[in-house]
Amino acid sequence: MIGWQPIETAPKDGTDILVAYEFASVWIAHIAWYRSREGWEDDWKPEHEGWWSYIENSVSQHKLEGFNAPTHWMPFKEPT
Repeated sequence: MIGWQPIETAPKDGTDILVAYEFASVWIAHIAWYRSREGWEDDWKPEHEGWWSYIENSVSQHKLEGFNAPTHWMPFKEPT
Protein backbone atom coordinates (compact mmCIF):
# COMPACT_ATOMS: atom_id res chain seq x y z
CA MET A 1 0.00 0.00 0.00
CA ILE A 2 2.27 2.72 -1.29
CA GLY A 3 1.67 6.12 0.28
CA TRP A 4 -0.54 4.79 3.09
CA GLN A 5 0.43 5.70 6.64
CA PRO A 6 -0.60 4.21 10.01
CA ILE A 7 -3.90 5.69 11.23
CA GLU A 8 -2.19 6.80 14.46
CA THR A 9 -0.40 9.49 12.44
CA ALA A 10 -3.57 10.88 10.81
CA PRO A 11 -4.76 14.43 11.49
CA LYS A 12 -7.60 14.65 13.99
CA ASP A 13 -8.69 18.20 13.20
CA GLY A 14 -11.73 17.36 11.06
CA THR A 15 -9.81 17.38 7.77
CA ASP A 16 -11.16 15.03 5.09
CA ILE A 17 -8.67 12.23 4.48
CA LEU A 18 -8.72 8.88 2.72
CA VAL A 19 -8.81 5.98 5.21
CA ALA A 20 -8.59 2.23 4.64
CA TYR A 21 -9.04 -1.06 6.46
CA GLU A 22 -8.84 -4.69 5.42
CA PHE A 23 -11.98 -6.84 5.58
CA ALA A 24 -12.20 -10.41 4.28
CA SER A 25 -8.85 -9.98 2.45
CA VAL A 26 -10.13 -6.89 0.59
CA TRP A 27 -8.98 -3.32 1.25
CA ILE A 28 -11.89 -0.91 1.74
CA ALA A 29 -11.35 2.86 1.45
CA HIS A 30 -13.50 5.78 2.60
CA ILE A 31 -13.25 9.53 2.65
CA ALA A 32 -13.42 10.24 6.37
CA TRP A 33 -12.73 12.76 9.10
CA TYR A 34 -12.06 12.54 12.83
CA ARG A 35 -14.77 14.00 15.03
CA SER A 36 -13.66 15.19 18.45
CA ARG A 37 -15.27 17.18 21.26
CA GLU A 38 -13.99 20.45 19.82
CA GLY A 39 -16.57 22.24 17.75
CA TRP A 40 -19.40 19.94 18.80
CA GLU A 41 -22.71 21.46 19.79
CA ASP A 42 -24.73 20.86 22.96
CA ASP A 43 -25.51 17.13 22.82
CA TRP A 44 -21.95 15.75 22.84
CA LYS A 45 -21.47 12.14 24.00
CA PRO A 46 -18.14 10.29 24.28
CA GLU A 47 -19.28 7.75 21.65
CA HIS A 48 -19.39 10.58 19.09
CA GLU A 49 -15.59 10.78 19.06
CA GLY A 50 -13.86 8.81 16.31
CA TRP A 51 -13.57 8.34 12.55
CA TRP A 52 -16.69 9.15 10.52
CA SER A 53 -17.65 8.79 6.87
CA TYR A 54 -20.72 9.04 4.68
CA ILE A 55 -22.76 5.96 3.82
CA GLU A 56 -22.47 5.11 0.12
CA ASN A 57 -24.24 7.90 -1.80
CA SER A 58 -26.18 9.24 1.17
CA VAL A 59 -25.62 12.26 3.38
CA SER A 60 -26.07 10.02 6.43
CA GLN A 61 -22.93 9.74 8.53
CA HIS A 62 -21.50 6.45 9.73
CA LYS A 63 -18.92 5.91 12.47
CA LEU A 64 -16.04 3.71 11.33
CA GLU A 65 -15.45 1.39 14.27
CA GLY A 66 -15.17 -2.29 15.07
CA PHE A 67 -14.40 -4.38 11.98
CA ASN A 68 -14.38 -1.25 9.78
CA ALA A 69 -12.16 0.91 11.97
CA PRO A 70 -9.49 2.45 9.73
CA THR A 71 -5.94 1.21 10.08
CA HIS A 72 -4.28 3.40 7.40
CA TRP A 73 -4.69 6.83 5.88
CA MET A 74 -3.40 9.20 3.20
CA PRO A 75 -4.22 12.78 2.25
CA PHE A 76 -7.39 13.24 0.20
CA LYS A 77 -7.19 15.45 -2.87
CA GLU A 78 -10.42 16.52 -4.49
CA PRO A 79 -10.65 15.84 -8.24
CA THR A 80 -9.64 18.73 -10.45
